[in-house]
Amino acid sequence: MTSLQITDSKGKKADVPYSGQVIFSQSGTLSVQAMDPDPAAKPTTYTANGYEAYFGPVAIDEEKSTFTITVESSLVRDLIGQELQRVFEVAGDQLVITPVDPKEGWRVTYERL
Repeated sequence: MTSLQITDSKGKKADVPYSGQVIFSQSGTLSVQAMDPDPAAKPTTYTANGYEAYFGPVAIDEEKSTFTITVESSLVRDLIGQELQRVFEVAGDQLVITPVDPKEGWRVTYERL
């Protein structure tokens, strides 16, 4: 992960110093791990103790530039069984992922290793 940007309800953007990775496997699964370095990070829909981790099968729609992961396992158990749809953009070795609903207010960028 090279950057995570959050946009609040007023449209103000802020960079968050997360670290993490996303892995798309040849067998059709996706896994995500990310961490907020702030030891006082509050839980969110996707995190516990500032940590995010989940995986499951992924379906990629290249025409729409979206993918959907069905969460099989997650640190946050409420995510298990949910389908998370994301928008993606690939340019060279860079992958940008955003939510389908812009109101969620985040944008994450990864570099291929």
